[in-house]
Amino acid sequence: MARTKRFKINGDIGYYHVISRTVGGEFLLGDVEKEKLLSVIKQFSSLYFVSVIGYCIMDNHFHLLVKTSSVEDIDNEELKERLSRHNKNIPDEITESEIIKYKEKLTDISEYVKSIKMTFSRWYNKKNNRKGYFWGDRFKSVLVESGESLLNMLAYIDLNPVRAKICRKPEEYRWCSFSHGLAKPSDDLLSFEGTETDSFNDYVSFVYGVGKLKKKTEKGKEKGRISDEADAAVNIWHHKVRYFTDTLVIGSKGFIEYAYKTFDDKISKKERKAHKVPIDLPYQLYSIQRLNSV
Repeated sequence: MARTKRFKINGDIGYYHVISRTVGGEFLLGDVEKEKLLSVIKQFSSLYFVSVIGYCIMDNHFHLLVKTSSVEDIDNEELKERLSRHNKNIPDEITESEIIKYKEKLTDISEYVKSIKMTFSRWYNKKNNRKGYFWGDRFKSVLVESGESLLNMLAYIDLNPVRAKICRKPEEYRWCSFSHGLAKPSDDLLSFEGTETDSFNDYVSFVYGVGKLKKKTEKGKEKGRISDEADAAVNIWHHKVRYFTDTLVIGSKGFIEYAYKTFDDKISKKERKAHKVPIDLPYQLYSIQRLNSV
């Protein structure tokens, strides 16, 4: 079966939900491996012009929510500084054609994820005296509209361990952006660009407010605990919503129309239908469903 063509905005700003699984879905990512993978993500996020909005590293897969930059917005001196910081063999003088190639590569979501996965798999195989593939099929990516769609996607990603019943609330899980933001508020890894959220505190309020993660304040109950009460509001991200992972594009109806025009040659007639995302929000989200396997 032919693989679905990836939807990506080359050389311009784009927001993507990236998902990649281990080969065979094996549980190969323990605490040490998760820490290493996070360090590799940080390493290449300081080389590529890609901003990490959110992440979650599970036992057999990881999620990234990222923003790619526009080629036109990249300063030549910053480009050279990033290159020299990561590669001491970069010459002092770089030709204009080489600069263009570097800019195109360092804003490409595929190149960014490829660097992360290859570097980590080499480390893992060396550490475990192992050969062969670490990651399964190529990574999935969902093109996400900025604003409400991006904010909802971020919350959905951060609540992966809650849905997996690993923890009761996202701040209890060490390897997700929610707990990262609470533990390291001044860390330069995470960016809320495109979410229309001014601060991490606003994001926490969104998760515990719009998402209806009810907080308990009764004596003997830890504040922030998800309510066990039968009549409590159901958290909209507490259950798996395939539209956040198994689609090509997610956003407003206008954004879906934009995608139809932008990726006209990649969308079949069967895929030309905006599917309503069935979750209760003040605004309606739509998606282009992924019909073929990736």
